[in-house]
Amino acid sequence: HRDLHSFPTRRSSDLNGPGNNGGGTTVNAINNNGAVVGFSSDNAATPTLFTNFIRNPNGSFNVLSLGGDPLAMANGINDSPAVVGGGSNGTAFFDSGGILLPLPTVNGDTASETAFGINDTGLIVGQFVDNATDTTPGFLLQNGAFTVLNPVANALATNAQSVNDNGVVAGFYSVDGVHQHGFLYNSTTSTYTLAPDPVIANLVLVQFLGINDAGIVSGYYQLPDGSQHGLLYNTNTQSYTFLDDPNAATSGFSITQITGINDAGDLSGFYVDSGSGLQRGFVAAPAAATPEPGTFGLWAGPLLLLLVSPRWLRARR
Repeated sequence: HRDLHSFPTRRSSDLNGPGNNGGGTTVNAINNNGAVVGFSSDNAATPTLFTNFIRNPNGSFNVLSLGGDPLAMANGINDSPAVVGGGSNGTAFFDSGGILLPLPTVNGDTASETAFGINDTGLIVGQFVDNATDTTPGFLLQNGAFTVLNPVANALATNAQSVNDNGVVAGFYSVDGVHQHGFLYNSTTSTYTLAPDPVIANLVLVQFLGINDAGIVSGYYQLPDGSQHGLLYNTNTQSYTFLDDPNAATSGFSITQITGINDAGDLSGFYVDSGSGLQRGFVAAPAAATPEPGTFGLWAGPLLLLLVSPRWLRARR
């Protein structure tokens, strides 16, 4: 077991989303201007409803209507800011300035799809359900053409979560429906890189959720008790840094997911507050997030959030 470090921050901010957020706040991505995208949950029994938002760097919120769909999820944001996500009808969407456009389906066998990330050149990544193969591959949408993403031939599920402005995709995959591993896809060379798992006892899964232009990946890993701990992965040195929100539990069941990282090293994500048990978002700028490539080292050392965290649900689909 490794000791986890809390954020050694230059600045940080807890984030409770607008609307009724009795079920917690999920922050899914951050752009280079420091704006984040996500949603609040009202914790209704049937069904849980979401208030989607962009939170601006000055702390103000823009509520996203997303076609009036109370079950839509805003997942990715670029500098425009354009937002991508998925609707309750299984259609992926692109939203810019309140104009919502559905994405085309990947192929004729697409049962549903969700977009997770968008870069500043308009590349979009996500996941779809393929009825023909009974799998959930990832996808990259570039200039109107889809590339199906499966880093290994026997993958049951592939989640393409983020794409940087160099066209490098970060995500995770599973071959057994339980254990998950990080991967990278270079859209220029059409090549995959399978990232090594961190050396952690009883590791269940690793999810890569964000990537910046320097090749620093954000995400988390999970242990058998369901605890989730934030991580950064340097693709240049293949080394990990582990970070938890300082307000998350320090022992027992603990949740921190680092869902996004921008080019300044600012992080976005969410955690379970150790005092209230409520899921809260965060924006943080850890000192550990900003060294030049090659300087990262391996650090030694309530609410059931699996319900509120859509990324885990999608991976289990």
